[in-house]
Amino acid sequence: MKLNDEQNKSVFSGVVLGYLVLVLHILLILGLGFTVVLIKGIYDFRWLILIVGIALIGASSYYFYHYFKQHKQKLSDLMSNPAFTDRTLEISLMGGMATMRLGHKDDSLKLIQTDTETEVKQLESSESIQIRELSKLSRMLDDELITREEFLKLKQEIF
Repeated sequence: MKLNDEQNKSVFSGVVLGYLVLVLHILLILGLGFTVVLIKGIYDFRWLILIVGIALIGASSYYFYHYFKQHKQKLSDLMSNPAFTDRTLEISLMGGMATMRLGHKDDSLKLIQTDTETEVKQLESSESIQIRELSKLSRMLDDELITREEFLKLKQEIF
């Protein structure tokens, strides 16, 4: 039995697809094994990682101290720089993984909101409430939404 070219191509592509699936499964198993070994290695060396982290923080602190000493500056001089005038400065170490954010000049924080206008608020009197309800009733009567008897009954309830 002879196969034509299209059948050969479909058989070949099926075999290649099968090998690709097999290779991807092997890569997945290797990746999972590598991940387990890596996590186990990190767990075993957690104290070393902590010490190296503290050493990095100490080295960066020494670098900043040495930089300020060499340029004869103080931290207050840096903060009085015109670039920081009327701006907010947020420094986040662990929450933002050592980030610094400089706000815009118009980002003024208002802890207490103050109103410049003094608006006097008063309760509505019972007479004005009655007048408003009577005007609504009269409009409903004019629009023929209620009858004259209903209007008189509701008017008595209002008074």
